[in-house]
Amino acid sequence: MTHPDTPDTPDTPVGATAARRTGIRWRLAVLAGVGVVITNIDRSAISVALPYMSKDLHISSVAQGFVLGWFFLAYAAFLLPIGYLVDKLGARLAYGVGALVWGAATVATAAVQGVGALLSLRLLLGAGESTQYPSCTKATNEWFPRRERTAATAVWDIGARVGGVLTLPLMSGIIAWAGWRAAFVVVGALALVWALGWLVEYRSPETHPRVNRAEREHIAADQAPADPPEAAQVRWLDLFRLRATWGLVIGYFCFNYVAYFFITWFPTYLVEARHFSLLTLGVFGAVPGIVAVLSELASGFLQDRLIAGGRSVNAVRKGFIVAGMLVSSLIATAVVAPNAATALLLLSISYGALLIGGPSLGTFPGEFAPTARHIGSLAGIQNSAGNVAGFLGPVVTGALVASTGSFLVPLLITGALAIVGAVNYVVFLPAIRHRPAPAAAVPVPSAD
Repeated sequence: MTHPDTPDTPDTPVGATAARRTGIRWRLAVLAGVGVVITNIDRSAISVALPYMSKDLHISSVAQGFVLGWFFLAYAAFLLPIGYLVDKLGARLAYGVGALVWGAATVATAAVQGVGALLSLRLLLGAGESTQYPSCTKATNEWFPRRERTAATAVWDIGARVGGVLTLPLMSGIIAWAGWRAAFVVVGALALVWALGWLVEYRSPETHPRVNRAEREHIAADQAPADPPEAAQVRWLDLFRLRATWGLVIGYFCFNYVAYFFITWFPTYLVEARHFSLLTLGVFGAVPGIVAVLSELASGFLQDRLIAGGRSVNAVRKGFIVAGMLVSSLIATAVVAPNAATALLLLSISYGALLIGGPSLGTFPGEFAPTARHIGSLAGIQNSAGNVAGFLGPVVTGALVASTGSFLVPLLITGALAIVGAVNYVVFLPAIRHRPAPAAAVPVPSAD
């Protein structure tokens, strides 16, 4: 019997059972996920370092909000052209070069002496990291049959939560040992090393040297129908005429407004409002992220299992994100919790529930894009809207904390937007039109 990682020879008949499928698609999903881990460490590192940077560089609370939010404004702006560029250049080149850019920006942050230089590097960081989401979405649609895409999305998308979990202890440890400047050098170097690995390893299913015929046939057997001839006439601007596009824009704005509280102000909230020490922050501050990682991964594989079992794709993918966002509105109650332990519990439930819908978000561009040539573009538009929230959320939170001295109003607004997002996915986003997926065992991220 042929080894699972041995490509079929030209003499292997189509449909032969002598060779097991290789599992290269899952290895690439994991590799993409490692890149997502690093993007989120590099973008979130400043959240842990900022209380210490602000003392050295004399950064006010309002300026801290702009520093935290500036990245997301740049990220949102660059996502629009970058999504289009990913459709033209492909996931390999876009993601790999982007990692070189954001890694260099992170390393250079170690040398900043003022807010101006810091904002400039956050802008460059946003430009580089904007390649990540459209590239991962594009790669998922290229490498995975439809019935595996929710699980595949969960495999790489949990990298955002893993990165958040690792950032607190990693940055706290390096800062305590060598200071915040050394911490940026270390986490920035991770991106530079990963970029080389991605550029070497990633290829299309048709050209990858270690993919066998069985895996190629498995991928091709459950793809979207070929694009009709008139689809070539759909321009990038035409995407904004689709109701689905605006449903994705509104929904992801609300989703990310909640999610990026945990990426930006969450460590400061624990330190200032709940009086966590650096050690306590590094240990217990990771709890919501761990819960989110587990809930998102479980959601991705459960969704694919339900779809493979004959459940409606529309009901499953939209149902999970609606339920998750409704429960995540509990974030508004954390601020009135009587003690730190209760607040941490409520925040953990909120973040974990929110990420139940994470795998759905990653599949939506592939479901609603008018053609395969528009998947990266639609992913860029969706994620751009989410990161407008990533900019506004930290700025609004910083301004309200500065003016009121409390996190009460900011968290009430965050909880309300979670409910608005859930209603949007029910009422405004059109139904997913999806042919039934063929019955199949739910895969695991290894050789089949």
